[in-house]
Amino acid sequence: MPDRPVEARAEGIALALMGIGAIQAEWIAPDATWQRSDAPVIIGRAAILDATTTAPVLHKITVEQVTAQGKAATVSGRSIDTDGRARLYCHVIRYTSSNAQQIAQIVSFEHNVKAG
Repeated sequence: MPDRPVEARAEGIALALMGIGAIQAEWIAPDATWQRSDAPVIIGRAAILDATTTAPVLHKITVEQVTAQGKAATVSGRSIDTDGRARLYCHVIRYTSSNAQQIAQIVSFEHNVKAG
């Protein structure tokens, strides 16, 4: 778990995007966007919250790095799905202000890799 509260929150948001836990509705700006490497952009608080409930089931998630500075945070690591497929992921979270209270934009990247 990261040492700083802003990094801990970013990690929690990233995990919720991957189906572990939940994002508080008030953490997301009403007009926020979520861009993913393999899907259309999602616009709006309700649509983002809905999309987090349909995340695929993962067997294992490893968080390797959490960084937060100013109005942005990144969370990256590896995941393995229930079929054994491994992926690298990175979630870039941009907030509406440097106090990191509301998410303005999320950009998520995933890339298939060999397990191991």
